[in-house]
Amino acid sequence: MSENKDLFSTVCPGVLTICTYTEFAPFSYVDGGDIVGTDIGLLKAFAREIQLEVEVIKRAFAGLWEAPGKGDCDVSAAGMMEHEDRKLGKNAVWSYPYMLVTRSLLIRKSDRDILKGPKDFQGRKIVVTPTSSAHIDGSIRYEPLGATIIPLVPSQDEIVSQLLSGEVDAFGEGDVSNEYLAGKYLDDYGRELLVLTDIHPMENPELLRFAVRSVDERLPDKLNGFIAKTQRGINA
Repeated sequence: MSENKDLFSTVCPGVLTICTYTEFAPFSYVDGGDIVGTDIGLLKAFAREIQLEVEVIKRAFAGLWEAPGKGDCDVSAAGMMEHEDRKLGKNAVWSYPYMLVTRSLLIRKSDRDILKGPKDFQGRKIVVTPTSSAHIDGSIRYEPLGATIIPLVPSQDEIVSQLLSGEVDAFGEGDVSNEYLAGKYLDDYGRELLVLTDIHPMENPELLRFAVRSVDERLPDKLNGFIAKTQRGINA
């Protein structure tokens, strides 16, 4: 237990409790039974700086941003952007942004010459994480043009399997996540099987943030200072 446990009021004294969704690699995912990723690594480094231990709790993505305000954890992390439909409650705030991402579709490499823009997905199946930015974007950008949006992700690996087998035609995620997946799935010669297409920004820039419990206002303030210091290039 940290000797600094009385410095901040956290859900569990001396511990920074993180709620996360683990199917958004490279931000948060399971590797060898451990929850890892860039979001988790950043928050663990923050916890070390303020002398807190860390506990990571796996949650569904839908409503993840509500967890700190409800007192379930101190921080929610999983490549989230602030959105008008994502209400934090009175006991939580959004952190400073730590990354800017853009929307993209992951498709089979063999389809790269025929699936280039929204109109090309008429009659095609696009998988998205329920309530994610990809879900919001897909409902606006592709569905009105005749694409079928499927909000169901048992796992990223499962959706990639469906994509490669031809069961679905695209996986909607941010460019960072889809670039990670494209680099992960290779043929026997080390060549990528998947590529990104229709890379585009959302109407409002997709700045990723953490949802932070604000019962002790010093905690989000301290996290914002850490983000400003370590994640250069993103304006708060």
